[in-house]
Order: sequence, then C-alpha cells, then structure tokens
Amino acid sequence: MNDSSDVNTKTALLAAAIAVFAEKGFDSATVRDICGRAKANVAAVNYHYGSKDGLYAAVLEEIFPTGKEWQAQESPSLSPEDRLREFIRGLVSDIYERGSDTIAQHWAIFLREMAKPSQNLDIIVQHQVQPRANELRSILADILGPDTPKTTLAYCSSNIWAMMLDHLLIQPILDRLTPHRPAVDGILDDFVDHVTKFSLGGLRAVKG
Repeated sequence: MNDSSDVNTKTALLAAAIAVFAEKGFDSATVRDICGRAKANVAAVNYHYGSKDGLYAAVLEEIFPTGKEWQAQESPSLSPEDRLREFIRGLVSDIYERGSDTIAQHWAIFLREMAKPSQNLDIIVQHQVQPRANELRSILADILGPDTPKTTLAYCSSNIWAMMLDHLLIQPILDRLTPHRPAVDGILDDFVDHVTKFSLGGLRAVKG
C-alpha cells in the first residue's frame, strides 16, 4: 500500500470503529464488523493499530480529547456563582446539544463505559472527567469558602454532577413516567436555570 492509501484506510477504520463501538460496545464489536464498514481488509486493524484494543484506545483519544478547554479559567468579571452557571451551561450543552453523529456516538460510548468499564476508561477520566471535576471543585471552594472540608466539596460536586447527568443516564425511564418529563435538548435554558438555582440553594444551606 502507498502512503496515501495507508492514511485513507487508517482514517476509515477510525471512523468505522467509532460508529461500531457506539452501537455495540467494546466486547460485542468485532474487527470484522469494523473492517466491513470501513471497506478494509481484516488485517488492516493490526497493521494500523496493533489490535482491537489499540483501535479502541485510538477511538477514545479521538472522541475524548485532552479537555484543556475545561481547565479552570480565571475571569475577574465573573462571580463564583456566575462561574457555576457557566460551568453548568457548558456541560449541559456538551451533553444534550447533539450537533453531529460524532457527539451522539461520544456519549453512547461514554454510557457503555459506565455500564461495563473497559481497561481504557482511564483515558475518559483523565481527558474529560478530571479536568471538569477540578474546575467544579474550584468553583465550589470559592462559593463555600477555603476552609470547607474536602468531603463537603466532594458531596456537593457529586450532587451537581448527578443533576446534570440524570437525563442522560435514565432517559428511557423518564420517557415512560407519568407525568412526562421533557427531554433536556428541548428545554436547555430552563434546565440550566433550574440546576443552577437548585445548586446555589443547596450550597447556601450547606454553608449555613
């Protein structure tokens, strides 16, 4: 194969793998499935990625980038409360505004990892979850004060994460509840406002 053919095949394998892993999960996806979708020889995965594990790691690196954009950003013009609102808005938009197939596949793979973690879960944690957790903890420390116990910060952070992820994790159940709870993607602004107000109310109660 020439260099151009190699690059094209490698790119096609990665795109096909993202789709197949999102649909089937790591365990159920097969190299044959991926190569068939990519229109590549079954030996191509080993040639370009070393193994199915190597290809999956490349997929996670592709759809869960470094997360530098989630490192805490100093903004003297924003209060800690406004920083919390912006943090919530950013994460809610990322989760529920599905602008492309890749974003939907990103969260499908995330959910599959939550249900059955693979050995590559560390990539998601290091690239996506940890930077966001660090930023949220920094915001909460500014709201609650520097002497707030670590356990309190951890509980408050978990409570806020739970509200934002609730619809993502259990939407099929919510669709069947009465009265019906609307999907977040149709009420993003209302959802952000509610989560922010509820969070600030809880933080005021914790702070005393």
